Amino acid sequence: MKIRKIIPAILCWCCCITLAAQTYRVDSVEHLLSTVGNNNIERIRLLIELSDNYLNVDTGKSKSHALEALHLAQNAKSEVALAAVYNTLGNCYRVTNNPYRAHVNYRNAEKLFLKHHDSENLYKIYNNLLLLFLDLEDAENVAYYAGKLQELAAEQNDLSTEIQALFLLGWARFEDKEGDEAMDFFLNMYKKSLPLNATITHFIAVHCGNILIMRNQPGEALKYLLPALKYFEDEGTLVMPELYGYLAESYTMINRVDSAEFFIEKAQNSPLVTDDTRLILYRSRSALDYIKGDHKSALTFYKLYHNLSDSIAKTGRTTEMARIKLWHEFDQKELEKTLLQQDYEKQRKFSQVLSIAMAIILALLALTIYFYRKIIESNRVLNDKNHEMEELHSVKDKLFSVVAHDLRGPIATLMAVLNLSRSNTLDAATQAQLLIDASKRVDDVNGLLDNLLRWAKSQMQGLAASPVYFNAQEGSNTVTNPMQNVAVSKKIALDDRIGNHQIYADRDMFATVVRNLTANAIKYTSAGGEVTLSSHLVDDMLVISVMDSGTGMPPEVQNKLFKLSVTKSQRGTDNEAGTGLGLVLCADFVKANGGKIWFNSVPGEGSTFYFSVPVKS
Repeated sequence: MKIRKIIPAILCWCCCITLAAQTYRVDSVEHLLSTVGNNNIERIRLLIELSDNYLNVDTGKSKSHALEALHLAQNAKSEVALAAVYNTLGNCYRVTNNPYRAHVNYRNAEKLFLKHHDSENLYKIYNNLLLLFLDLEDAENVAYYAGKLQELAAEQNDLSTEIQALFLLGWARFEDKEGDEAMDFFLNMYKKSLPLNATITHFIAVHCGNILIMRNQPGEALKYLLPALKYFEDEGTLVMPELYGYLAESYTMINRVDSAEFFIEKAQNSPLVTDDTRLILYRSRSALDYIKGDHKSALTFYKLYHNLSDSIAKTGRTTEMARIKLWHEFDQKELEKTLLQQDYEKQRKFSQVLSIAMAIILALLALTIYFYRKIIESNRVLNDKNHEMEELHSVKDKLFSVVAHDLRGPIATLMAVLNLSRSNTLDAATQAQLLIDASKRVDDVNGLLDNLLRWAKSQMQGLAASPVYFNAQEGSNTVTNPMQNVAVSKKIALDDRIGNHQIYADRDMFATVVRNLTANAIKYTSAGGEVTLSSHLVDDMLVISVMDSGTGMPPEVQNKLFKLSVTKSQRGTDNEAGTGLGLVLCADFVKANGGKIWFNSVPGEGSTFYFSVPVKS
């Protein structure tokens, strides 16, 4: 924990040395910006320069210049310029404590730099991501991006950056650890960095000294701390208070009172003394006074050490809670983005499935028309076939109407929603609502497709029931339980009271009948209404009823209900579409299983559909 607080400063220092680029003063850049005219690429470069210059001075101006550069880069359609702008925007959001937006912009920049094999700018991106996750105290991501930075440095033979990345990898892996593995790792790093004799070399030396002090090896610690002291004496002001503290603690542990007091005084007079350094000084001062026999002063400094330690612990817990909350918000935004992308992918797959289904249905219709023409040609001379041909003609017209209106309309609507989603012109709330509406359309079309395919199969292969013994209650629940969501969305109470009876019927046909009758009941029932399924025994048959409190049916609709050629489905209470094909299927399937189907309906009061199936002997 002690060393974490100065890592970002050291990291910035090292990176400025290895990645430094020429910059202009703000007034010079603003003057150049006023002279470039319509050269958008040059304007983008200067706006990025201005944003960088204002970053730690005026974050509002920094962000404003970055957003203007973003607009120009998008219009210019330059991926290289766009990547640079994303990096600058990421910096703006990072320093204003918005990690989610910072991460999104850095990742956008990373993708474009990778695409264009821009190693120099990838250095900057991975360094910025390191700083972001250091602020969030996320050791796992620090290690990941330090590894990325190390790979780049190794490819470019950049030993300084490679050592820096290795150090951060070690920090993420061995933070606050003092075992042999941690010690060996940092000692090897120190040896590897010695030829550089750079800031990072002596910073690693300070870290090694700290670990040796924790291991109660003050003499060994001094071998690393003293050379670092010599190096940082003139230029290492950021590290000096910590270094003086470690030296004071080391000399205290070996009873070198004068040297310990010297470095305690040096640390106290240094600028930027942290609470962690004060802890070291209080502990060392207490130990020194105890050695000198001044027990009262030793106790005083021990109390100061104890109180400050408790205060740091409490602050740490508060900071950790804030960090967890911030990271939770970060994760939530990523989750929302992922879910939105998943919804889009789901709708795209729905569109593909519907297109395939459309092709299958058209092929089935083509076969139907072919057989219809054959029937006309072979039976033209038979007067008693005229009525049948009229029926076939009506069925053909009905099927064409289904394809032309009930299928094409919802598919066209779905495609329009998907195109709007891909265009990124909608806000998240509008897009989510459109996807919900499109999903309802897909559900309607899915039910229609299921009925169409089942009807086509029955017409081409004939109805052949495969009855088995099964429990009517279980068979019904399998169908009605998934339909509860549809009922809830319309604020309708769906109650399945079918009894625990063994019946003898085709399980799939039974499920289709229950599904269609229940779906129709929900369709024609308004919010606040009820749909109830029940059953009772009549001799050797189980009579199942589906009752709703919906709109009911006028007599002219009732008379045509089970005839595909003449039936005309009404719109539901929530404008749901229908074809009447479901009821035709129900009648055929019930008859194939040896049962009957009938209904009662009163306009304005609701309808009750009944069908019977054989029970187990």
